[in-house]
Amino acid sequence: MGDLKLTVESTRSRAVFSHASELYTRVFGYTAADHSLNPKLLSAIVGNGGAAVAARDGAGELVGFAYGFVGFESGAPYLYSQAAFIDPAWQGKGVGRLLKQEQAIIARSEGLTSMRWAFDPTLARNAHFNLDVLGARGVRFAANYYDEPFSDRLIVDWALSDATGTESATPPRAAASTPPGFPVVDPTALGTTLPRHWGRPVGDGDVIHVPIPSDSPAKTLAPVIVQALRAAVAETFTELFERGYVAESCVRVDGTSAAYVFVAASTQEAAPRIRQAAR
Repeated sequence: MGDLKLTVESTRSRAVFSHASELYTRVFGYTAADHSLNPKLLSAIVGNGGAAVAARDGAGELVGFAYGFVGFESGAPYLYSQAAFIDPAWQGKGVGRLLKQEQAIIARSEGLTSMRWAFDPTLARNAHFNLDVLGARGVRFAANYYDEPFSDRLIVDWALSDATGTESATPPRAAASTPPGFPVVDPTALGTTLPRHWGRPVGDGDVIHVPIPSDSPAKTLAPVIVQALRAAVAETFTELFERGYVAESCVRVDGTSAAYVFVAASTQEAAPRIRQAAR
C-alpha cells in the first residue's frame, strides 16, 4: 500500500456500524429508507457467524467497509459478501482488495473454504477486479437478483485456498490482445444502436469471449443502448452458464471495449487470458 496509512480489521462496534451506514448512503447516493444499512442488523449478522471489516485512515476515519454472512448451497457453507464500499477519495487505491482479504481471513478462521458475492456484469472495472485481481470465478447469472430494475447480477465464487489477491500469472494469449472477429468501436458513431458484438459471444469451443463497454454504460451510453446491452448480456450469460461455462477474466482490449473470457468448466485450470490494453 506504499505510504498509505490504513488499518483494516474485523469489527463488532456499534459506533463503526453507524459510521458505515452513513458511508454506505453517501457512496451509493441512496435516499430511500429501504436502501439504508441497519446497524442493528449488522450487529446481529456479526453475532451469528457473519463478518464485518472496516478500513480506517491514519486519523481513524472510516474509509471503507464490507460485511457478509454465511450462506449454503447443497449443504456446503460459504461466506457471502453482501457489500463492500469505499469513500470516493480512497477508491482505486487497493482498499477494496484489503477488505476482501480481511473477510477471507475471517472466513478461513471459521473453516470456510470459499466466498461468494454478486455484481453488475455490465461493469467491466468491477469484473476485472473480481476475476483478474482477486481470482474469483463467475459461476452463475441471476436475473433480477433484487427484484428491482437493473438488478441482474453475476455471482462469483472465490476459492479461499487461492485468495492471495495477486494478479494471475497465466500468460496472455499468443496472437494479439483483441480476440478474433472483435471489431473496434467508434464511440462517436454509436448513436442509439448497440454495437452488434457487445454482450454477444465471440468464438466457440472451450473459450468464448463476451465484449462489453470498458466504462460504466450508464455514465457513457444512451439509455436505449444500456437497455439493449443488459438484455444481450442476460441472454448470453444465461446460455453460457447453462452450457457449463464459467467466467474466468475480464480485461480492457481497446479504448472503448473490454471482454469477458468464458471457459468450459472442464478446462478452466488451463484457461487462457487476453492481454489487457494499456490505459
